Amino acid sequence: MTITSLQLLTFIIAVFVFIMTPGPGVFATIAKAMTQGAWSALPLAIGLAAGDTIYMVFSAYGLSALATNFNTAFTVIKVVGAAYLFYLAYKMWTTVPPKINTADVLVKQKNQGAKSILSGFLISISNPKVILFYVSLLPSFFPITELNALDITALCAVIFIWAIICMMIYAFMASYAQKQLKSSTARQRFNRVGASFMGLAGAWLVAKG
Repeated sequence: MTITSLQLLTFIIAVFVFIMTPGPGVFATIAKAMTQGAWSALPLAIGLAAGDTIYMVFSAYGLSALATNFNTAFTVIKVVGAAYLFYLAYKMWTTVPPKINTADVLVKQKNQGAKSILSGFLISISNPKVILFYVSLLPSFFPITELNALDITALCAVIFIWAIICMMIYAFMASYAQKQLKSSTARQRFNRVGASFMGLAGAWLVAKG
C-alpha cells in the first residue's frame, strides 16, 4: 500500500462523519428499523454500502466525469428511487401492525432480504452527490495517480464496513425506541413516524439528488 496509516485514519474519520450525516439512506434505515426491527435494516445497509463503494471505485479510477455525463440516467434513477420510497412510506402508513410473532418476523425478513438490498443500492446510487463527495475527498488525502489496486481495495473496504456500521447504529437506536411501545395503537403511530422518515428520504432524493 502507498497510503500511510495517518492518511487512512483521517480518511476513516471523514467517511464516518459523512455517512452519519442525515440523508436518504439514514432516513430509510430509521424507517425500516422502526417498523420491522433493527436487524431488518441490515440488508438495506448492505445495499447502501454497495452503492457507496461503487461510487468510490468510480472516483478512484477517474470515472466521475463519465458518470456526470449521464445526467438523464441519473434523473430517471432518482425519480424511480424516490417513487419507490414514497410507495414504501404509503404502505407503512396504512398498515396496521399485528401482534409481534418472532418466528413470522424472521421469515418475513428472510424473504425481503434481496428486496431490501436492492432498495438500499437504489437509494445510494440515486444520489449523485455521493460521488461528488468522494471526488472531492480523495485528492484531499491521497495522490490519486499513485493509488494502486491494494490501496483502492482498502479504501473500498473502509467505506463498505463503515456504511453498514453507521446505518446499524441508527437502526438499533430506532428499534430500541420502537420496542418500548406495547399497544398496537402505539406501534401504528410509531410506524407512521417511520413512514414519515421514509417519505422524507424520497423527498430528499427529489430535492437534493
